[in-house]
Amino acid sequence: MKKLLLILLCLPMIGFAQNPNYSEDIAPIIYGRCLQCHHSGGISNLNLESYANTVTNAGMIQHVTSTGEMPPWPPDTLFQNYAYENVLSMNEISTVMDWITNGVPLGDTSLLPPMPTFGNLLQLGVPDLELQMPTYASTATSNSDDYVCFSIPTGLLQNRRIKAIEVIPGNLQTVHHVLVSIDPFPNTSIVTTANCMGPQGDMIYTYAPGALPLTYPETTNNSFGVELPANSSVSFAMHYPEGSLGQLDSTKVRFYFYPQSTVIRGISNEFLINEGLFGAPFYLPPNQITEITGSFGPTTQDYSFMSVFPHMHLLGKDMECIAVTPTNDTINLIRINNWDFEWQGDYYFEKFLKIPAGSIIYAKGNYDNTVSATNPNPVNVQSGLNTEDEMFIFIFQFLPYQLGDENISIENGSISTNIHEGTAISSLRKLLKITTILGQSTKPKSNTPLFYIYDDGTVEKIIIIK
Repeated sequence: MKKLLLILLCLPMIGFAQNPNYSEDIAPIIYGRCLQCHHSGGISNLNLESYANTVTNAGMIQHVTSTGEMPPWPPDTLFQNYAYENVLSMNEISTVMDWITNGVPLGDTSLLPPMPTFGNLLQLGVPDLELQMPTYASTATSNSDDYVCFSIPTGLLQNRRIKAIEVIPGNLQTVHHVLVSIDPFPNTSIVTTANCMGPQGDMIYTYAPGALPLTYPETTNNSFGVELPANSSVSFAMHYPEGSLGQLDSTKVRFYFYPQSTVIRGISNEFLINEGLFGAPFYLPPNQITEITGSFGPTTQDYSFMSVFPHMHLLGKDMECIAVTPTNDTINLIRINNWDFEWQGDYYFEKFLKIPAGSIIYAKGNYDNTVSATNPNPVNVQSGLNTEDEMFIFIFQFLPYQLGDENISIENGSISTNIHEGTAISSLRKLLKITTILGQSTKPKSNTPLFYIYDDGTVEKIIIIK
């Protein structure tokens, strides 16, 4: 029997009675935004997989969600938006607050969403190449972290073009982050480097708890990616947090390649802002906050920017990066208001950002070298590679601009279009719930007018005629 889908209206969300319960409203938020870290065997020792555990920690959840402390997402989303943002919408925060205020009702457990699964999963299918570091025991102590790099030969006999990358931590509770790069000095055997803050060479992927595999955008006319050379080595820069002494790990990185005949538009990784390491070092005197600035440009041609990776060490306080075009327009790239060395990563723009020829990239950051609980005896600190040194870095992934790049979504490879009489509706919006005309939650039904409520504030009245 044929079905006919009628979308009767699209309007901002208004006036629906909200009485959220755990099964229909809170569990989808917890499962989607929190369990990446807060599951059994996850990096956090706080488990939120059950209703009972969630209720027990309701006060804490109310605090960290209302303040924006959790889920951790360092970039300021009022400054720039990114693909894969792990942030709560205002509607989600309001739903959590209403649920707690109304006495944390459980609701109909038959409407609970499927429990996510974590671990050594083939999320993208069988990989074309899987590299695994040797089993390693963390040397982190009760008050210091462990940073170590492993350079692993690929064994490739010919160049391959990377379509997707996936990191599988060997120990979810121990691996804090992984920086994956192409080693500029390949070897025929595995090389281990202790006290290694980060890899040399072109960084191609960063992993932190909750990170999704990276699949490069692909449209009808364009395939994007990175070339992995024959006889190359791949570097894993591992971070194990304090308190993980003796914990074992053997992390894997999986690579998925385009067919050998595929022509890609290669994406470059460059340290466009790299103050102190190449050139004059900078110094951070004790007992003061010091601002460091840097710039790059003017750019020699139009570029399409895909991502930005900002980096500081332990004294970092905040940082910001913009591009200024020849016509004096400002393009926001990233701003982090409260730098936290424990939470950092590669941030992909929602769509490729066009940076016109002649643009200059400016960056600034503040370092707090005053007395604090983590810095009880401030001393003079200079730029360098070690943890006790400092860095001021912005790494970008980019490629030469082509007409239409700014319409290509990084997250799903699609090209955006306008619908509903020219009103742009985000292809990345998420369905929050389906309600009846009376505001009651329900599942999809035929021959019944229902309201589909999305997280971007829109509501569609839909009738499925069967």
